[in-house]
Amino acid sequence: MVAGEASGDRHGAHLIEELLKRDPSLEIRGLGGVEMRAAGMQLLEDLTQIAVVGLCDVLKKYFVFRRIFHKTLREIKRFKPDLVILIDYPGFNLRLAKKIKKKFAFPIIYYISPQVWAWGARRIKTIRRVVDKMLVLFHFEEKIYNKMKIPVEWVGHPLVDDFKPSASRSKLHEEFGGDKQHPIVALLPGSRLKEVERILPTMLETASKIRTFFPEARFVLTRSPNIEEKYYEKAKETDLDIQLVLNRTHDILMASDFALITSGTTTLEAAMALIPFVILYKTGRLTFWVGKRLVRLPYIGMVNVIAHRKIVPEFLQREANPVTIAHETAFILKNDDAREKMQEYLKAVKETLGPAGASERAAIAVLDFLKNRDL
Repeated sequence: MVAGEASGDRHGAHLIEELLKRDPSLEIRGLGGVEMRAAGMQLLEDLTQIAVVGLCDVLKKYFVFRRIFHKTLREIKRFKPDLVILIDYPGFNLRLAKKIKKKFAFPIIYYISPQVWAWGARRIKTIRRVVDKMLVLFHFEEKIYNKMKIPVEWVGHPLVDDFKPSASRSKLHEEFGGDKQHPIVALLPGSRLKEVERILPTMLETASKIRTFFPEARFVLTRSPNIEEKYYEKAKETDLDIQLVLNRTHDILMASDFALITSGTTTLEAAMALIPFVILYKTGRLTFWVGKRLVRLPYIGMVNVIAHRKIVPEFLQREANPVTIAHETAFILKNDDAREKMQEYLKAVKETLGPAGASERAAIAVLDFLKNRDL
């Protein structure tokens, strides 16, 4: 099994737990992070510790990835697996899939699809050539692969099971110091160091501007467990009295009245919490320039992609202006109709994630695949 980022490590861990529950004799090796190792996988390399954002970051760590890539191929050759499961992380995993098929011909299941709807036909052609079965999170992805005659099964999104706040909305709101006079605004700058370095300063400046509209607002900043606390020091240098909270994203979203979010899985977590928010994102200029020419989508936020419309405002690159974002925040917080309309759309997105039990269904699909190959 191969996962490369924190979200893939978490989803991979749940899949491992469900697989071992049904067949404790399975031997699982691979790349991922501490959660997959804790779930029962022999960890060959922790890819989550070298997560990168954008083309420039990848180029800087080219030789690190090259070493890991070839080490992985050697381990696969030595292990001779009955099945390879690749989890998201397409830049690494699709290249790995091509090499596996060329050198060894081991069967491959791809769990959590690359965003083929954004990248066009090139990746779909690669998948059709090298992947034996896709296990996808979104129903519209199943339709895409069926159309291309690629074996696929929709299992739903594991976030439906993962999203578990520790208390009710009212209790969490009170815990973090919120009431009618003190709205809570959550700041979620991402789970990767480069994201935090680029986006946190803009979020802090935006929070300062929001304070001019809501003098009594409380601000809560999430800290990723993958990033040292020193990288959040800028929050302490403000006069906003920001609470820095480690590893309680779901609680913070449930407690808050509004959120500033970096694009990613967190946008879906916000949909689960039905909390109004805006997306702000910055990356390297070269990465953004290349992405604009390759990605075929009008939006970057998954909630907007799923809804096929901009239900949540997106502020990218130079558009991520603190004054503009603060005005948008104030408008949504003060306008009941705008806020309730956004929450209705978020509820519709939430319903598209499918029923609970995604990891269980994925595990059953994996074991059925293995069983049918043995017949």
